[in-house]
Amino acid sequence: MVDVKAEVRALLDRLPDDCSFADVQRGIAVLMWPKQGDGSLKPPERLPPEEVRRRLREWLKSEKDK
Repeated sequence: MVDVKAEVRALLDRLPDDCSFADVQRGIAVLMWPKQGDGSLKPPERLPPEEVRRRLREWLKSEKDK
């Protein structure tokens, strides 16, 4: 199990004293990003344009029905 508090503390120790909330948020986002077996970050999953259109049509229809 991952010790989240320890990872965040280590992140804060690595950041400069004058870091912004955005810097902290970006660091946490990287910690949360899915990792590959070797520990490197997995590239984001890309959806084909047809799937994006299908999901958008589905979402728009559900919004219209509200």
